[in-house]
Amino acid sequence: MADKYIKYEKENKEVIAEKIFVNKKPRSRVMLSTVKEIKNELQNYSYENEDIIDFKSVERIDREYYLISDGDKYYPSLIEKLEGNNIDIKTIAKWALKIFEIWSNIEGKNEFPSEVKLNYFRVDEDNNLKLVNPFINKKIEQYKYKDLNKEYNEIYRPPEVINGSEWEQSARIYNFGVILYYLIVGKFPFQGKDKTEMYDKKMTGSIIAPRFLNPDISKNFSELVDKMLTNDKNKRLSSFDEIINQLKNLINNNNIEADSQERKQNLDKSGSQFKKKRLKDGFIFFFRHHWGKVLIVLAAGFMLVGVGMLGGNPPVVTEQTTPEEVVKYFYDSIDKKDPVVIDQTTTVDLDRLSTMVSEGHVMESMRTAYQSLPQEEKEQENNKVFGIKNLTINTSKRDQSYVFETSYIFYYPRDEKMREKEMKDTLIVEQVENKWQITKINGDVVDLIEGKFED
Repeated sequence: MADKYIKYEKENKEVIAEKIFVNKKPRSRVMLSTVKEIKNELQNYSYENEDIIDFKSVERIDREYYLISDGDKYYPSLIEKLEGNNIDIKTIAKWALKIFEIWSNIEGKNEFPSEVKLNYFRVDEDNNLKLVNPFINKKIEQYKYKDLNKEYNEIYRPPEVINGSEWEQSARIYNFGVILYYLIVGKFPFQGKDKTEMYDKKMTGSIIAPRFLNPDISKNFSELVDKMLTNDKNKRLSSFDEIINQLKNLINNNNIEADSQERKQNLDKSGSQFKKKRLKDGFIFFFRHHWGKVLIVLAAGFMLVGVGMLGGNPPVVTEQTTPEEVVKYFYDSIDKKDPVVIDQTTTVDLDRLSTMVSEGHVMESMRTAYQSLPQEEKEQENNKVFGIKNLTINTSKRDQSYVFETSYIFYYPRDEKMREKEMKDTLIVEQVENKWQITKINGDVVDLIEGKFED
């Protein structure tokens, strides 16, 4: 371990001296500048805390620069502890709790302007986690430690920090979520073949839940990590106290490890999750490398929708359209994702259903463009986002209106395959400004309108 530290006698006391320039030695001028910066940080940020490994001075010993600690024990880094050791999930959860507790109480934390990486932590002989003085570690990390595989600094940063925002508490939660993800699954989230691909995945939130990579962790623990890594900071967990309480509850209630049933579910669903992620990453690759084609397709689609809305095309529903044709157009426009026609069939506020149809139209247009790529760049998939089939319509007349009883099968994607649900509706069709219009809707389709659809 002489390449990392030595035992050194200072003021009649044996202490640990840690070598600074281990992994990389800069030129003398840069070395002297770095040592000066470290000395300044030692004056500004000093800690008397058993959970923080701090240093008292910088000294040159045998032509090498060392950080002098106040203790007589060297604690290996968290990364060293992980190498070749099978760390149980409960220990990882306790480490996670300790990370948040230490940072909650550290002085000057709001002045620390950078990401906290795995190499900022050490583990003592009793498996207790300790934080290296972050202001000092920031100055020495590039010289003292080797980067892990694909450990870019940016991988620890949330999207808002990458885009120029400050390190607020929610950003630090994301930072620690990345560390916790690594501790649980043994690799970083947002893995890519290079830094550019990592950026693509990070900025679009392309991530596999930890429990599908490590089936031994509980769904609740996995979801807690997911909430730390939410891209939108307004939807991300934003309170250290909340996370600390949740971790304590999970630990105290023995809800860190998956039980046998959860473990089986994690394993059973892992395959479909990998397929979904490959599909999503395929779309990301497509947009990054073929964005011009996407813009053309989307522009054409929006032009068609816009022209229809502005009256550039003749309306489908006219004074000559029969009540039954109006009902057929209603369901056909759901199946074909036609936002223009569906608005012509009804006076009812379609709310979420209208959004579904519009978004479905765009998604299917993108998939059509995506499938025009060479075969080696495609992901095979069903082009349909959702749809309707086997529609039957029964009519009865009531005074000045018509009542339509409909039944059909609504199909939609779940777990990499299409599911089907039998649905029934009752529609009232009346004349509005000399045109037959659906004026009232009851039945299963209401769940789509209100956004309450469930399997």
